[in-house]
Amino acid sequence: MSARHHAVSSILAPLLLAAKETFAQGCASCYTTAAAGGTQTVHALRNGIVVLLVPPALMFVGLMIVVRGWRSSADTNPRVPDRNGSEDFDNLS
Repeated sequence: MSARHHAVSSILAPLLLAAKETFAQGCASCYTTAAAGGTQTVHALRNGIVVLLVPPALMFVGLMIVVRGWRSSADTNPRVPDRNGSEDFDNLS
């Protein structure tokens, strides 16, 4: 990472974390509705968070499996012949 990117990141990260909307507490209506709902609402919100977390987590795990399989298959491929060398391209297996 270049020094410029590092400087921009070190300035931008604290600014984003300092914003009160970053922590999703800026909406008074949402807070009031959730607080007035009682224990059933809290339970429903917690279940909703889990339900919304599962698809991205599964996609991430699936992508990591694909990348790992792609990487291991690339490691087992035979050596690519040198175009300037005297090897015969027809006899590669």
